[in-house]
Amino acid sequence: MIRTMKSFIDKERGCELIFNADGPYWHAFTSGKTTSVLFVKTEDLAFVMNVIAQAAYEFRPRHTPAGRRCGGVVIIAFEVMHNHFHFVLVGDPESIQAFFAFIRKRLSRTIDGVKDLELSLKPLENLSAIRNCIVYTNRNGYVANPSHTPFSYPWGSGRYYFNDIPFKDCYSDVFLGPKRQMFRGRAPELPGDWPMIDGYIAPPAYSSIKLGMSLFRDAHHYFSALTKNVEAYSELAEELDDQEFLTDDEMFSKVHAIIRDRYRISSVRELSKAQKLDLARTLHYNFRSSNGQIRRLLGLSQYEVDSLFPLSAK
Repeated sequence: MIRTMKSFIDKERGCELIFNADGPYWHAFTSGKTTSVLFVKTEDLAFVMNVIAQAAYEFRPRHTPAGRRCGGVVIIAFEVMHNHFHFVLVGDPESIQAFFAFIRKRLSRTIDGVKDLELSLKPLENLSAIRNCIVYTNRNGYVANPSHTPFSYPWGSGRYYFNDIPFKDCYSDVFLGPKRQMFRGRAPELPGDWPMIDGYIAPPAYSSIKLGMSLFRDAHHYFSALTKNVEAYSELAEELDDQEFLTDDEMFSKVHAIIRDRYRISSVRELSKAQKLDLARTLHYNFRSSNGQIRRLLGLSQYEVDSLFPLSAK
């Protein structure tokens, strides 16, 4: 027991040292609440991934002879959603805004609505904050799309955390014509050894996923955070006014806890229509549940839910 406690303390101290050795850290995000769907097709999302890779190379940090990072932007984690972005970054605010302006300009040439996106920055001032933000960011894709797991959502860094994915192709293997298609224009000069996956440059090529992983004690710690600590992510999503952020299974547990405490019953089927509508409001306003999630969990019709929350109706 003493040896286990010492190991825990040593690992935690190591994470703190790594955190304090760099920075400043930021959660950079665009609004998912007010933005319409931007990226519909798989081809659009692959294009976004390639543009992010290009931006990461354009704004890569330089290093002094002593090995210290100088300027630039470091991507620790990110996810591309159908209508918004989440990034966990290292850099100064001016460099980060320039980094996103580059992405916005490149995407807006062929995708409507992107030019209106504004990037918000929230400082991550301690180890707990950046851990929560990394997990929150990496959760976004599979939480919003129940058909995915943390390791199947392809549009971001989440699937690569503590998961070794082999790559067969690299950027130098792609001919000039396909490269132009990847970037919808002139092909940029990028490192030839950057790995490719499914037609786009894989995030481990240009993201510091190793740095992100080193902020957790080990893989078990990360996986535990990914599936627990729901309240921390709930508070973060509420602060960001973000969209649905808990999976159906997580919300199912929340619903049963609420109905036990509030109505003194044990099953959703025992709720009256009035109680269901009351609970729907709680899920919508307190937990940012989507109309579809509310319908699935409470057994209401889509018409009933959309009538309650017309601005969230699709």
